[in-house]
Amino acid sequence: MQVKEARLFSEPLYPYIKPNKLEIKLVQSKSLRRLKHLAHFGAGSLVSPVVHSRFEHTLGVWKLTAFYFPEDIELRVAALLHDIGHLPFSHSVEHTLKFNHHQLTEQYIIEDEISSILQQYYISPYKIIEILNESSVITGKENILGIDHLDSFFRDTYMAGMIETLPKDLLHKIRCNSKGIDTDIETGHYLLQLILSDHKLFLSPQMIAVDRLLAEAIKLHWSADTINKDEFVRLTDSDVISILKASSSGEAKKIINTLLFSPDKIRINNAKTGNGYQIGIRKVYSKVPMYEGRALTERSIEARNTLQDLHDLSFDSEVLITSE
Repeated sequence: MQVKEARLFSEPLYPYIKPNKLEIKLVQSKSLRRLKHLAHFGAGSLVSPVVHSRFEHTLGVWKLTAFYFPEDIELRVAALLHDIGHLPFSHSVEHTLKFNHHQLTEQYIIEDEISSILQQYYISPYKIIEILNESSVITGKENILGIDHLDSFFRDTYMAGMIETLPKDLLHKIRCNSKGIDTDIETGHYLLQLILSDHKLFLSPQMIAVDRLLAEAIKLHWSADTINKDEFVRLTDSDVISILKASSSGEAKKIINTLLFSPDKIRINNAKTGNGYQIGIRKVYSKVPMYEGRALTERSIEARNTLQDLHDLSFDSEVLITSE
């Protein structure tokens, strides 16, 4: 293993996978390197220990894909490129600002930097887009857990200190077929508990509140300074923080400084007063692993109960910043 190569593809959750020359070039591209500067956990990274970037997540998805499908080069490439269209702070502002990171991913794959690398190795950018637009083992088919979300649930709970068994010690119990993740009953229950734990964290009022506040700060700044949206999607998290700290909108500056330095001033009101921003849960990621080729929820009452606990997560509140 070369030191430089190992450093490029280093992350703590899975065994080392040897990249090919194409994958090394992609990881060295600006489009992939930018992911190192985007928080996977959104604005929650400012107030929680879950601080890994989209880059580490991307490496995780690629490693799992290469582990289960070592000969499928196009699928491995799709895993590396699946998130390059993400905005600053990932999902935090995407819905509020009406962006679609999947469309941006397609755009970036077609652009010269990535497409020229792919074509050097006789891979069509449009074939990679086709893979990413289809239901696949990366996304998981129908209601089955795929590689992408499996890594997210592993990585978030690892960073939050919630994980009991390292993912690399579970891979011998986990398989991946044409639909997605398949495992034994015990491991499947463990994965569902990780999924529930992660949801309880990233869909908690506190985490949704900071995402909403960040999105509102950005909207306030745009109304004050009219930033070009095409430029915004190429920014990094630190770019956005710097812009908001210097904003001509006093409210935008107040929000970003609260998120950075005074998160104790953020308050959640269950009773709506009309003085804050409304917050609530939009959706849950309710795909499940399989056991012997069928969804675990078809085989296990415990799995069905855990899935119901997931769907029962809900609240309707408001967030505001106090002066205390």
